[in-house]
Amino acid sequence: MPFSKDLQTNIRDYIYGHLPSIDWYNKNFYTFIKEKNLRDRLIVEFKNGRVIYKIFEGLQAEDELLLAQIKTQVIMYVSIQEAVINYILFDLFKDKGPVQDLLYQERPIQIMIPNHKKEKLKKELNHDGKEVFTYYKEKKPIDKTKIRYDQKVNATYKLNLIDSKLKEDLIKLYEYRNTIHIEAELKKNLDYNLEMGLLAYRRVEGLSIQLAENLNKHYQHLLL
Repeated sequence: MPFSKDLQTNIRDYIYGHLPSIDWYNKNFYTFIKEKNLRDRLIVEFKNGRVIYKIFEGLQAEDELLLAQIKTQVIMYVSIQEAVINYILFDLFKDKGPVQDLLYQERPIQIMIPNHKKEKLKKELNHDGKEVFTYYKEKKPIDKTKIRYDQKVNATYKLNLIDSKLKEDLIKLYEYRNTIHIEAELKKNLDYNLEMGLLAYRRVEGLSIQLAENLNKHYQHLLL
């Protein structure tokens, strides 16, 4: 059963009376992102995160409901952070060394040799009774979806786009985001608290600020 019209109006007034104006987004929210669809989607995600938070705040969420509030914040805000990191690395900096090191990694490639040569190797080489195979190393392209998030954050740090504290916070928040599965949450025994939800929110803005400042400082030509 829906809330009464008056209650709906009161809730909307409470929520939207505390959200940033469109001017704030135009001046402060990842203004360097040129891909309009992505930036628009990030703004929607951020707004939705704030709306959901204000609902929980208005309810003065406690106990299980507070857990839902914090997990929702972490999941939504970290999703924004991850999308931005991917854009920075794979759209703006795909040709830079730290990003190339992510996209092309050394992999062992097995060399197939004739059986008679393999028998000779077995006689000459022995490792605890295990069969020895022949390999060489070659840099191979890696599927971007297979690159770990902490590696991507570290690459962003190596490009002088974020500081060490933000790097640590982004990685820590992603670890919390990954405990969306209850078994993982219980296994890691992570403590979901208001500070964690607040950190996820603040690091969305913090990431935008640091990236904008360092892009202007070190890579202004990419913004033209």
